[in-house]
Amino acid sequence: MDIRFCDKCGKETKHKEMLKQKPSKYGKSKKEQFKAFLDGFFSGTASPVLASLELIDRYVVCAECGYKTLDNQGDEFQ
Repeated sequence: MDIRFCDKCGKETKHKEMLKQKPSKYGKSKKEQFKAFLDGFFSGTASPVLASLELIDRYVVCAECGYKTLDNQGDEFQ
């Protein structure tokens, strides 16, 4: 666990990391799902590690109050 300042608690507390899948930018129809598959397939063949990082958000969660903060760092989370 990491010690960070919590905005909600107003003090230094322990925080843990949580990874959560980003919502799809594609719709629910079969055509849109096929587009999502093709996008993931072609981005995954170029760079499998970066393709998987594009699909997740990184949060830090306060261990005392449970307040979540989005903490994507660097270009790999954009």
